[in-house]
Amino acid sequence: MSKFAIFDLDDTLVDSTGAIDRWFVELAEQRRLGADGLAFLRQEQERPVPPDESFRAIVDRFGFRESPDELRQLFSERMPQLVRVFDGVLENLRSLREHGWRTALLTNGTEVQQRPKMRDGLQDLFDVVCFADDEAVRKPDPEVFRIVAHRAGARLQGGWMVGDSLEYDIAGGAAVGMSTIWVSGGVVPAAGGAVPGQTVENVVEAFPILGRAAAHRARLHPGRRVGADEGDGRS
Repeated sequence: MSKFAIFDLDDTLVDSTGAIDRWFVELAEQRRLGADGLAFLRQEQERPVPPDESFRAIVDRFGFRESPDELRQLFSERMPQLVRVFDGVLENLRSLREHGWRTALLTNGTEVQQRPKMRDGLQDLFDVVCFADDEAVRKPDPEVFRIVAHRAGARLQGGWMVGDSLEYDIAGGAAVGMSTIWVSGGVVPAAGGAVPGQTVENVVEAFPILGRAAAHRARLHPGRRVGADEGDGRS
């Protein structure tokens, strides 16, 4: 097993969904939309439509002076400031690194969109940070996982992918030979849907799994130098 782990960002390490709701609460208070208005905003968050359609519905419902694009820009500027790192993430990432792990962050989105969400020193806890929309490919394309591993000087085979998206994180990681941990957030997969790897409700539960896996490998290969199987990062 390679002591290498790739983490997703949104709703894995940081509470992006909660930040959206906090923005809705702010908007409802600032515009005096009341409880019914806040309920409408929350319903729009749940509606399975493109963001442009939701912002247009909000503007039309409340008669805002902004255009849908302008309201979306207000959201894009404020929402990252409302993102919070989940409890226990910083301490556990530091512990991983102290125990010889190489860590990487792989997130779809651009650096401009995503870096402001990496608060409280989170960005300093990774050997590699990859904003996939600034690359030629994005998750779940296997090539972006190879890019991250190469930059980290690690191997994908035997490494771990930790994320909340079955489609982008878990299927993508499994496709390149990584072990996976799905951060479910309490969501139950669709009937008959197979989940490769292990499942936890929140990301803090993933760290003991990584620790046990490393300890098991150490027992199987006593005295082996940390990183001795890393190679040049190509899988």
